[in-house]
Amino acid sequence: MRWDVGIDLGTENVRMAELKTGPVLEEAAALAFRDGRETPVCGGNAAERLYGRTCMGMSVVRPLRDGVLENSFNADRMFHWLYRRMDTVNPRRRFNALITCAPFARPVQMEALLAAATDAGATSAALVRGDAAAALGAGLDLNAPEAKLVVDVGGGKLSATLFTFGRVAAYGHLPYGMGRIDERVERILRVESGYRIGRTAAREIKHTLGSALPEAAPRDVIMHMTGFSIADRLPRNFDVETKPVLDACEDVVRELAGLCASVVDGAPEELSADLNDTGAVLTGAGAEMTGLDKRIGDALGIPCRVADAPGTCAIRGLHKIMESPDDYPAAFLERRDVSAWR
Repeated sequence: MRWDVGIDLGTENVRMAELKTGPVLEEAAALAFRDGRETPVCGGNAAERLYGRTCMGMSVVRPLRDGVLENSFNADRMFHWLYRRMDTVNPRRRFNALITCAPFARPVQMEALLAAATDAGATSAALVRGDAAAALGAGLDLNAPEAKLVVDVGGGKLSATLFTFGRVAAYGHLPYGMGRIDERVERILRVESGYRIGRTAAREIKHTLGSALPEAAPRDVIMHMTGFSIADRLPRNFDVETKPVLDACEDVVRELAGLCASVVDGAPEELSADLNDTGAVLTGAGAEMTGLDKRIGDALGIPCRVADAPGTCAIRGLHKIMESPDDYPAAFLERRDVSAWR
């Protein structure tokens, strides 16, 4: 089977690759709609900039929530939007699409995702494990007998997978991603400081002040922000201290470290011993949090590193699967073909 298009559809971002040219697109996984209309006004980064700034009668939506499909119609519109941006593949002709998917998604969610991809124009669509694609993009040889531990730290999902001989030896996930930290930052500032901020501002605070090593993080750093004062009912400038942000990060980081430890603990003994040499690899955009690799490595007692450009590991690995799909049969989850008479 020849796969012409690869799509890494995540909760926060979407990336696309074409067989001949490799990765070609990276945008926010967002669409802006006017009420009562089925065609989006804009998509990608343009729609993301409208988040929290929409006027009456307009909304910004995302097809996925917490790593799995939430709305099939939005997914269908997203695939339409992506197919129109293909360069080497004519959407009017037959083409096949390969899509990453969280392995913990329910069968009905997988089927709806495949239906959205084919209804938007693909002749055939297949789902690939997102963690397997990320491992390949990080440069790991999944078909080798040595164990490979891949920790996928995404905005909508957190997972840890132990691979050997191209198959999954142990797996675990959490039903949320690093976006949970943004929500907690918003809640802490609203409850403790009396200011309302948007998700974009919360993400900026997380990237600036957040850390996976609270003991080593500086406590005297203050970030100047603008928010809506609940007491005055007016916009005001205020200062954000490091401690509440570290508290918001600590809960998620602790649970991620516990998840990785449980996956290693449930693996066969010989595979666990391999990790002393191979270590763990962090992928996903959330892997760039300060000190996260050291925190995971200390929790497991093994070497841990962050992959090069961790946010794009999945799409780079997906392109490798597109080039030689027969080498990774265990990475495929589901497949759907449409009639040739369509």
